[in-house]
Amino acid sequence: MIRSKKINASILLLAFFISTAALLITITPTTAIRPAVAQNAEETIIVIGTTDSISNLDPADAYDYFSSNTIVQITHGLMEMPIDSTDAVKGPIVESYEVSSDAKNYTFTLKQGIKFSDGTPFNATALKWNIDRAMALGGDPSFLLTDVVNHTEVIDDYTFRFVLNKPDATFLQRLTYTVAWPISPNSLPNNQISGDPDHIPAGLGPYKITSWTKDTELILEPNPYYFGEKPKNDKVIIKFYSDASALLTALENGEIDVAHRQFGPDEISDIMNNPELEYATKDTAGIRYMIINVEAHPNKNVRQAIAAAIDRKEIVQTVFNNLNDPLYSMVPTIFSSHIDAYEDGPVQAHVEGNMTAAGYSTTNKYKLDLWYTPTHYGDTEASVAQLLEQQLEATGYFDVTLKNAEWSTYLDQLGTMGAFLLGWWFDYPDPSNYIDPFVGSGAFSLGTNYSSAQMNQYIDTMLTNPDPAARKQAIINAQKLMAEDVPLVPLFTMIKQFVAYQKGVTGVVLEPSENLHYSSITKTEEAGGGFIPGFEMVPAFMALVLITLSLTVTKSIKRRK
Repeated sequence: MIRSKKINASILLLAFFISTAALLITITPTTAIRPAVAQNAEETIIVIGTTDSISNLDPADAYDYFSSNTIVQITHGLMEMPIDSTDAVKGPIVESYEVSSDAKNYTFTLKQGIKFSDGTPFNATALKWNIDRAMALGGDPSFLLTDVVNHTEVIDDYTFRFVLNKPDATFLQRLTYTVAWPISPNSLPNNQISGDPDHIPAGLGPYKITSWTKDTELILEPNPYYFGEKPKNDKVIIKFYSDASALLTALENGEIDVAHRQFGPDEISDIMNNPELEYATKDTAGIRYMIINVEAHPNKNVRQAIAAAIDRKEIVQTVFNNLNDPLYSMVPTIFSSHIDAYEDGPVQAHVEGNMTAAGYSTTNKYKLDLWYTPTHYGDTEASVAQLLEQQLEATGYFDVTLKNAEWSTYLDQLGTMGAFLLGWWFDYPDPSNYIDPFVGSGAFSLGTNYSSAQMNQYIDTMLTNPDPAARKQAIINAQKLMAEDVPLVPLFTMIKQFVAYQKGVTGVVLEPSENLHYSSITKTEEAGGGFIPGFEMVPAFMALVLITLSLTVTKSIKRRK
């Protein structure tokens, strides 16, 4: 009996040694490895984290930042903005272009021998299919084309022409937005014209999308047909996080290499004070504002009272720790045509005067539903909405109810919400792009549902008049009219562009266009992706020791038998 017990104990000890050795061979310390470890030791995988989201990857229909920034990775435009300026320059798929003397015909000569990532040849016919489809589809960004383009023409296999309704001073800049960037006609079933928000397009850029799980993960790999410089990495994985806190934790734990959008003031401060992390920052042309749907709120006095009640400086100081600036016009201060068109509130006398004229009082309050989206603009958005609610109700004339919806639902409701918070980055770098998309009968209104004959005249001048002085005056006049009719209220500038990343990550370049191009990003050994230096031999050494011990025990057991 005793001998039997000794043998059983030895067997148990042997099993322990072998299992422990196997475990040490197969595992590595969880703090030492990033989740996306390359299968090939020489493969470079970049993991990017974000709290933003992709609503649509169809260039004809995508009209939000992260969707367009993803499209930029997979295709090219006829015109693009270089990394160091906001000029419109010809894209790499264009050999040359010409503008007719009447400025109504734009003829592009395309480069030959280029293919989409699915192998489909790129030519003038494919380009015409894209432009005509974008205009016919009538998606959110389609006005950038339909406002000015009469029709398109294929001159020959590699020559394409836009024919405009009238001269347009911004046309080449309009083409820098992704609505005009081509995708393969064969990447849509049966060359369909209708949009599909879950569609994965094939483009002309340095990457192709190999996998997309909405709001979870998107994977980019090099386009095998790409004609330009190959990406400096072998794969990009974009992971989507619920909030800034989760994104920061992922960055600090080494789960991601790069964190891009959106951090709040607290997270930015933590990153700046963390010696283990790097970051890049750059001025932004992004602005934040409140839309007031004039169909839902037709009384101009009420809209003027809302504008007069808002204390922008309090928002900037309380919510953002002064990391951004109050904004008193839709046209930001980076443009010389900016004016402070809106008054600096709160001005209680103006609130009282307007609300009394509208028939409201402190006992007969105006009911206002104010919408916001809780994650798209970062964790601070709820705080902004709550502070606006407090400011409006502090006047005694408003009864505010806050409502919220996630970004994809929010976008679907733009034309129906009465008052809601939104943000804007230019489609192209011209001050008219902070006016034309929001107001006027010929533009997509983004929910203001506002136009007037006078505003239409200002817009026509700023878009078509070649005289810079006349354009500038029209832009100034339009700002004044917006402040008078109040279809929207500018609030503050966005926090500067901010991207955080691990030590050893290189090639993170912030641009005036605010696109972040992934193809230049790579990392060194310092950035991780393997064992902690000097520690990789420990598991193997321990395993060898344990295997030797197990063999000794095995011999002992055999002798006892």
